[in-house]
Amino acid sequence: MTNSPNQSPDNVVPLKSDDHVLDEASMWLVKLESGLDAEQTNTLKEWLAIPLHRDTFLEMVALWDKMSVLSELADIVPHAPESSDKTTMHLANLRWKRPVAIAASLLLVGVLSFQGFHFFSSQPQSNEVAQVARYSLQASTKPGEHKSISLEDGSTLWLNTNSQVNIAFTETSRTIELLRGELHIEVAKDKKRPLNVLAAGKAIQAIGTAFNVQYHRGDLELVVTEGVVEVASYTFTQTDANRLLAPVIKSTNNAMTLVEGQKSVLSLPNSTVEPISLQDIANDLSWREGKIIFRGETLINVIEEVSRYTDKTVVLGDTKLANLQVAGLFNTNDVDALIATLADNLQISTDYTDDTIVLRSRMQ
Repeated sequence: MTNSPNQSPDNVVPLKSDDHVLDEASMWLVKLESGLDAEQTNTLKEWLAIPLHRDTFLEMVALWDKMSVLSELADIVPHAPESSDKTTMHLANLRWKRPVAIAASLLLVGVLSFQGFHFFSSQPQSNEVAQVARYSLQASTKPGEHKSISLEDGSTLWLNTNSQVNIAFTETSRTIELLRGELHIEVAKDKKRPLNVLAAGKAIQAIGTAFNVQYHRGDLELVVTEGVVEVASYTFTQTDANRLLAPVIKSTNNAMTLVEGQKSVLSLPNSTVEPISLQDIANDLSWREGKIIFRGETLINVIEEVSRYTDKTVVLGDTKLANLQVAGLFNTNDVDALIATLADNLQISTDYTDDTIVLRSRMQ
């Protein structure tokens, strides 16, 4: 995080030493799951010998639901507690007193890309079979339409224009398949049933968080607006109508983690994680209110975006118009009014046919 231009160093509150311990605990948890060499093992032994370090590490184990780590820890530190009901009760009674440090630890884990530290299993368990859906739904929207849906688990799902999803919840899983379009979801917390959004060969998993997924013309973009999500490639183990009820094979190769305020174009061969401002997030989510906001985008990009909200094909018939900049707030359910506004302000003529709108310059 950088200081704002008007912020002086005197206004910056340094993190307490405990917060640095929390960051170190996050790092050790990642390293332990990835595997330690002899030197790292000795260093961890020394680090855990300090009671504050040991307690903080156990808190991280509880936070990330990584109780299996304790059995590995017992090999490194003989007197370390093994996973048991007693240990679980002890961890449940630990209290987080450093909310700022928690956020810092999440960001740290995000930067480390969870090397070997994944929500996902790379292979389905042998005893996993297709389950019975306790809740299922198919939902879609028409061009120019948007809707919100309250799901069985308490999550809220929004669908943007021309979108389609299949939803299946079982006793152990929550799965949403995005076939086309755009969704935003606020995920209800349920550690026993992580929620997966499947689209274009990518599985986006969260326990309790909020994120936006757009799948349009082969492009898949993810924006995280709250919490943490992990992304991995997947393949179905079944291809019939029950595919959402059966386990999927998820690959941990090239998996990535995104935290609040980050985005990624997942359809790119080498996807990267980039920051996104609060203003840009607000603009991106304005469709939930039936609005679309442009802040200086080129006309060619505006036309591509507007085309999502109509069943007509919008064509730019004059290439010299392509780089004209557009700014304004428009209603997504009235594309004709948007086109008329563009025509009035940019000296553009419009030619309508049954299924096409052609834009040309009135300037010769």
